[in-house]
Amino acid sequence: MTGIHILIVAVIIVFVIAFIITMLVLNANAKKIISANTKLVETQNTLLEQNKKQGIELEKRMNELEEQKNVLEEQKGIIETLQRQQEELAGQLKHNSIDEVSLLREQTRHHREHIELTTDMSDDELMAWIDKKMDETHLFTDSNLTLKTMANALGLTQKRLGGLFKNHPKYSSLGDYINEKRFLYACHLLREEPQWTIEAVGAEAGFGGRRTFQTEVKRRLGITPLQYRQGAESIFSPKNQ
Repeated sequence: MTGIHILIVAVIIVFVIAFIITMLVLNANAKKIISANTKLVETQNTLLEQNKKQGIELEKRMNELEEQKNVLEEQKGIIETLQRQQEELAGQLKHNSIDEVSLLREQTRHHREHIELTTDMSDDELMAWIDKKMDETHLFTDSNLTLKTMANALGLTQKRLGGLFKNHPKYSSLGDYINEKRFLYACHLLREEPQWTIEAVGAEAGFGGRRTFQTEVKRRLGITPLQYRQGAESIFSPKNQ
């Protein structure tokens, strides 16, 4: 083999080696780029997940603020109604004594303080307060009692009162709570007022009719109102005391 041939072979070998080295370098760079891109994608996914969580929290907070806004607007409506009533009554009392007008203003102030008080109560505190008011006023004896009329009578917003029973552990609804109050009061009347008819007891307790009263007592006790009265009479009769 001549010197020229050897030179050509050497040049080819050099080119082959250079090509291999170039490919190895390119491959290593490609792996680095792929690794960097993978980390970048993972970082972007992490940021997207964080943004998604922040978006959910933000939406939740906005919903809470919207609910608070609605409650405040409803309370504002109640206060405005009370103010209008004050103005109307003040007009009617313009010929009466100043003491009566002052009393009306004091009542309006009391209503405002009452709204602020119940707003700050926890659900358990508000439930205990409602129980006390219901037992004092017997508001449940109104057979036409609704969420709106009960809320107005207690000085609460419909949203606050309705929300209290939405996830209540004992009562499935406001109606269930009212029926329990009527039932307990009716049982009291059956024991304490033996001269009253069953219809009179049911009507006094707030049940719309005898059938409704009978059904409610039967559902809760498994016996009729008359059977309950007869049982109570035998238990509380003088010879058994």
